[in-house]
Amino acid sequence: MFRHLKPLIEHYPNLALVYRTLRDAWNMDHQKPQATHDGFRFIGNAAMREGTFEPEEIIIIKDNLLKADVFIDVGANVGYYTCVARSFGKHTIAVEPLAQNLNYLYANLNENGWNDVEVWPVGLSSKPGVATLYGASTGASLISGWAGASSLIRCNIALSTLDILCSRFDGKRLIIKIDVEGAEYAVLKGANHTLTMSPRPIWMVEISFSDHHPAGINHDFAKTFELFWQNG
Repeated sequence: MFRHLKPLIEHYPNLALVYRTLRDAWNMDHQKPQATHDGFRFIGNAAMREGTFEPEEIIIIKDNLLKADVFIDVGANVGYYTCVARSFGKHTIAVEPLAQNLNYLYANLNENGWNDVEVWPVGLSSKPGVATLYGASTGASLISGWAGASSLIRCNIALSTLDILCSRFDGKRLIIKIDVEGAEYAVLKGANHTLTMSPRPIWMVEISFSDHHPAGINHDFAKTFELFWQNG
């Protein structure tokens, strides 16, 4: 039903918000939590439930979780990586600004009785403040026009920084996963202290040179790698 309404309302942001709210409420009411291959129960993407979502990345995360103290999931979406890390018994922090995604994230944590996961309902950037988040679901971005999304679909969010979040973890072994749809350089610019922590964090950062960028290329592509090189 909802997919037939989508083309009619996508250019009207208030109607689009109502549409997405109703769609997500419908999905959550009619989708039963299912057991995953990792032993936790999950509501959301079928590939996540079935263990076929980003399999190479998940293997890397699991291998490194064995020697980590804290897992920080920046751009947590509906909480799949968060749930994987928590299933390993790790101190887990989920950072996700989009209300629709947070509803799924909260439901997944509650379904598994995990009331000790920290959830930060903010975006991360180079400094604290407020910003506009464009798009929805897995493609929401601080970059207008990301992946061809209408700039009319947007909401205001709070911003913090990775340094504010991580400053209490000096001496801990961190894994930091960043999936922020093109805004990764800004996130890392707010991580000057975190980049030099000891022991050094393990980083997994999604970045592309041209995919989805409204300008055609990612002008921060090389600078993102240089940040890591400059910090050893």
